[in-house]
Amino acid sequence: MRKKHGEYLRDKRNRRKEELVKLKGGKCQRCGYSKSLSALGFHHKKGKVKKFNISGKNLSHKTWKELVEESEKCELLCSNCHAEVHDEEGWIHEDGKQTPKMIRTI
Repeated sequence: MRKKHGEYLRDKRNRRKEELVKLKGGKCQRCGYSKSLSALGFHHKKGKVKKFNISGKNLSHKTWKELVEESEKCELLCSNCHAEVHDEEGWIHEDGKQTPKMIRTI
């Protein structure tokens, strides 16, 4: 029985993310976390020109070459480290506007 198109795309996204994570060392580059693939993401380094996010439909719709090139501008971070980086640096949006830093202690 053939897979539905949506299942095919989901599987393709998962395979590609897994391969990109392996290329970046397979763990958070700050704390070493590696338990859950879904908790790892790609953070664009400051000063690098971001063409697109490495997530969602881009994982299934961009070419492998485009994904690898974009991942070279990123560091692999777990969800917690990624949030801390953006709290320290703020968020830069697609239109170039920046959300201010949000450091606060609990």
